[in-house]
Amino acid sequence: MKKSSIHNWILAVLALTFCGAILNSIRANADSVVRADLNARAVSSVARDTNLAAIEAPTTQSLKNQHWWDSIIDVGRNPIIQHFFFDDSTVKNLLTDPPPNQTVTHSGHIETIGIPGNQITVLYLQGTPYEMGFQHGKLTRPQVWQTVEGVNRGMAWILTHDTPSLHNLPYSTKESLVNAVLDKAWAKMEPFVPQDKMEELAGLAAGSGVPLKTLLRMHAVPDLSETSCSGLVAPPSVTSDGHTYQLRLLDYEDTLGIQERPSIIIYRPQQGNAYANIGWIGFVGVVSGMNDKGVAVSEKGLGDPKGETLSGIPMPFLLEQVLRYANTAEEGTALIRAARRTNSYLYLIGDPKGGAVGMITSAQNFYSWKPNQVKHIPRPDRDYFQIPNLIFASHYHETMGKSLEGMRGKIDEQTLQVLSRQVAMPSNIHAVIYRLDEGRIWVSNRVGSTRAADRPYVTFSLKDAWKKYLDR
Repeated sequence: MKKSSIHNWILAVLALTFCGAILNSIRANADSVVRADLNARAVSSVARDTNLAAIEAPTTQSLKNQHWWDSIIDVGRNPIIQHFFFDDSTVKNLLTDPPPNQTVTHSGHIETIGIPGNQITVLYLQGTPYEMGFQHGKLTRPQVWQTVEGVNRGMAWILTHDTPSLHNLPYSTKESLVNAVLDKAWAKMEPFVPQDKMEELAGLAAGSGVPLKTLLRMHAVPDLSETSCSGLVAPPSVTSDGHTYQLRLLDYEDTLGIQERPSIIIYRPQQGNAYANIGWIGFVGVVSGMNDKGVAVSEKGLGDPKGETLSGIPMPFLLEQVLRYANTAEEGTALIRAARRTNSYLYLIGDPKGGAVGMITSAQNFYSWKPNQVKHIPRPDRDYFQIPNLIFASHYHETMGKSLEGMRGKIDEQTLQVLSRQVAMPSNIHAVIYRLDEGRIWVSNRVGSTRAADRPYVTFSLKDAWKKYLDR
């Protein structure tokens, strides 16, 4: 059917729908009409015999008497309209989602940086979301399985260790309990998950062999287990070398074992910015990272205030959207402000021109600030006071603020490593120092009981990584 004819035909269907008398006739004779196997000639005769111009709009009272809106609400159940409209191939194409693109034409690459005992896996991915997920899974298949198994064991311990009556349950029972909790959590989040992340997870499942449902459960964990962390953005006015620095300390649950497989995943999507996900093999959400425009993110959980919900975009996918689409700290802030958010978080975003924005967010509330705008952040639980020319927040906020007072004008990667050791929590599994204007990072990861902040850092140039192994 040509576009011009379907346009006229849609008008005819709409006119029929709004005419109470004709609809009643259609409904009374539906069965016999369907049995007659309506064809294109029947369509033409209906259109010819129906004088659309002669149909007068029914009055409100007549519509009430005829209950014509029932036909509009259940329009898909009317066999005439089903045949004329929804069974038409052009309409079907318009109303049907295109099949997912699961073609893999690019190959990813893998390398290891650091020294024995202190190494990080670097993945270079490009193409469609599905392709990048597939490359991730194929290149690190054994490690993805290990990450999933470690998270399952850790979650079983977390959910049961504070309840003595659950200690002696068989592991299979604990695992079933974990799965039930994570399934329920994911069901709340899934309507708000970007389609490209669903496609990437499908690719990761295909490449690694881990069932997709298992991966979805694992990606529900972060918003169920937020913890307190530390971070700052230091513009050139407070640094020793004129560079812009950012700090991100992740203080998290080490029983999940994710820190045993650290990674830097370089994404080169077909649309949006290239960006680095500084995290762990098997995990596609961002909790630390920077893009090729020099925009970086830091995050801190804010406990469990009233009004928290899981009915929103998961925090790691929201931060991934920031890196993929924001070219400045201001643009990243706008993306977070506009999002359907979940729990309460404190975010810090910096960019290479010295842009710095702090945010305190929840599902209902949003508050942001920049350097020198406020001296105290309005929070009922504690005083997140600020010092001039930078932004910061920490679980040990008073300690961090006092140290920064003495570091103004002296901040660089060395002083930030010292600061990290002062304010990292015992649970610190991951530390990242960003030099935003040069695209350089320093990364450390926990080993055993040794905090990441107490370990040697591995340096890496993201500026070089954006075009490395890039298939043209």
